[in-house]
Amino acid sequence: MKPEPPLNYNVVFSLEGVFDHYTDPSHVIRNGKLVEVPSLSEVEPIYFDGFGELEAFHTSGGTSTLTKTFPNVQTLEYKTIRYKGHAEKFKLLVDLGLLSRDTEVTIGDRKVKVRDVMREQLSPQLRLGDKSDAVLLRVIVSGEARGIPATYEYNLVTEKDLSVNETAMARATANTISIVAQMIGNGTITKRGVHPPENIVPGEQYIEEMKNRGVVIEETVKTHV
Repeated sequence: MKPEPPLNYNVVFSLEGVFDHYTDPSHVIRNGKLVEVPSLSEVEPIYFDGFGELEAFHTSGGTSTLTKTFPNVQTLEYKTIRYKGHAEKFKLLVDLGLLSRDTEVTIGDRKVKVRDVMREQLSPQLRLGDKSDAVLLRVIVSGEARGIPATYEYNLVTEKDLSVNETAMARATANTISIVAQMIGNGTITKRGVHPPENIVPGEQYIEEMKNRGVVIEETVKTHV
């Protein structure tokens, strides 16, 4: 896999959703307070073996329900990982108003939403097709474990399974849905109703079930004494 122009990106889910993630504000917790930061901002380099230098930046929706589940933490942030240079390219489109939900132009006697034009123009160019994709995830949690300062880090790298034509995105998301559904069915999860996954899904068992399906989440722990 390698970045491909013009945007160093291929669509693995709704392009409309991508536009939303890049235009809506991101919610994070800093110094114990819930704040908004612009999406596509605070770009930083990030590295995974075999992928070279990538970049991570804020996108909306990433923290999801976490800011309500853990409102008392000092810091809680989420960033999306892309090939280097991707954020700058998309930020230009955002700054020009080309991804706005409301911007309209008049062509002849018809009003057309610019976002609709961009979506229809870009969708065929960014379609993944037979190409491979990858899902990269890194979670870093710092605090106290049993009274000792510690940092837990979780890393996931999964790529498209060419033998069954299963995308990496499907391996990461569809397997998750299947595992949780089976946990509900076999009684591992007993709560009923609507609950954030971080409140009801047993983490260690989930990681083991993902491993059984070929999606490995590696855990490392560092204590600070």
